[in-house]
Amino acid sequence: MARRSLPILSDPDSRQVLRDLCKRHSLSLPLVTDLIEIQRNNLGRGKQIGISQEFNAVIAEFLDNQGRD
Repeated sequence: MARRSLPILSDPDSRQVLRDLCKRHSLSLPLVTDLIEIQRNNLGRGKQIGISQEFNAVIAEFLDNQGRD
């Protein structure tokens, strides 16, 4: 079965709301999008073992890339 895209990431109006929220709170839209996808990929895994490590890895990569700008 094909995986459906999330409206918050695919619907233009919803995406604009997310973009505005990220801007208002000084958050990176790509980082938030990555974190949403990690959460989605871990749904149904019970205790979601390993999700913290995935979050940490994405955040660490984001911070490393920030230093390169």
